Amino acid sequence: MCVSLVLWPSWAQASTLVLPERPGTFWSQADELSLPAAAPTAPTGVVRFASLAALTDHALHERAETRAAWLGIQAEAARLDAASAANWPTLTGQLSFTQSRALSSSGVQVPTLERYGPSLSLAYVLVDFGARAASIDAQRYQLIASLLTGNRTLQDTVAEVEATYFALLAARAQVTAQTQQETALRASLDAVDARLRGGLASRADQLRARAALIEAELARQATERDRAKAEAALKQAAGIAQTQTLELGWQAVPPDPLATNTLLGDLLQEAQRNRPDLQALLAAATSAHFEAERARAAYWPSLSLTANTGRTLFLDSDRSPSTTYSLGMNVTIPLFDGGRLAAQARAAERDAERLQADAEAQRSQVALAVAEAYYDVRQAQAQREGVGAQFDSASESVQAAEARYKTGVGSLLEWLTAQADLARAQQAQAQADSDWLAAFSRLNYALGRLPVVSSASPP
Repeated sequence: MCVSLVLWPSWAQASTLVLPERPGTFWSQADELSLPAAAPTAPTGVVRFASLAALTDHALHERAETRAAWLGIQAEAARLDAASAANWPTLTGQLSFTQSRALSSSGVQVPTLERYGPSLSLAYVLVDFGARAASIDAQRYQLIASLLTGNRTLQDTVAEVEATYFALLAARAQVTAQTQQETALRASLDAVDARLRGGLASRADQLRARAALIEAELARQATERDRAKAEAALKQAAGIAQTQTLELGWQAVPPDPLATNTLLGDLLQEAQRNRPDLQALLAAATSAHFEAERARAAYWPSLSLTANTGRTLFLDSDRSPSTTYSLGMNVTIPLFDGGRLAAQARAAERDAERLQADAEAQRSQVALAVAEAYYDVRQAQAQREGVGAQFDSASESVQAAEARYKTGVGSLLEWLTAQADLARAQQAQAQADSDWLAAFSRLNYALGRLPVVSSASPP
């Protein structure tokens, strides 16, 4: 037994929804509803990029976040135009038609009059003690805050693309390392099989080599899964459909090492100057200050010019048309508003103080982010140098262990251990290269450096 809920839309068309009878029951009526059309079929095909700059530029144009930021900027610009329009006079036109019948002083009805005609009204605020100027300045700084926030949104997109790209590089390098390890272990198994046929190796050696090969195959499959997930993350960051094939036609070039004389204090000062999100908070605080000035200026009288003119014509009458006009000056004096203007001024001042406090808190977060990125870059440089030496040692160790085993001097365990050490060194080297690139990307992001790939055209 079901309970029925009847909804009556504004056009009086009934639609019955059947509710689930008990908890834990699925609602199965969704297919009967008139919902918006489904999203279009996802695109397919191959998308190629020749550089990281081209991939990032594609993301800046395709991501919904950048489009939303651009639309927000356009909306704030329109609000500034609306605020600036207050400096101009207001001209209003009107066309009227009136039918009237009145009584004479003696109580006798007079004929019905049907009149019509156009009229114009002009209103122009001459003096308002800075209320309009403060309103315009408040909106101008609000637009500046929106522009700076848009810059940070673009930086967020660039940082996300770079982070996912470097993660994909690391995943690909892990696959390559595991594939090389699998190839080496397969060659080891073949050597053990040959020695076993010659009576120079034991069955236990063959089983150990086969187990090591199977373990390497499983590890390679796991790294291939990680590579596919990293590529999916890069597609999402770059605004590419998951059904499309992504081809990257360039080799990553490591950046120049961070100069040894680079001081953390200099980087902190650069971040204070460049971070758009920090500057946006300061611009919003300035906007709130001007909003408070507007509310205080509204306490004072305002002087405005008013003018009206119109022409009246009559239907089916011998009356002649007439023209009227008026010109005057109005002084508006706010006497009592229940404290509304005072409350608005206080609220704007508190908003300005709150935004200043938010900016101070953001400065602290910016300093922490820059310091962490700075030390990450330093550590990544040192790790990259150390991992290179580790890889060279592991390569020589594998060659020596292979030669010792094939001459009957060394053991299979020694050879397999050396190969495992080489595989770990290869993976560590790939991870170090990726960490090196990612650390520089995080430092640029923390410093608020604008990318050279950002386009001026709307997304």
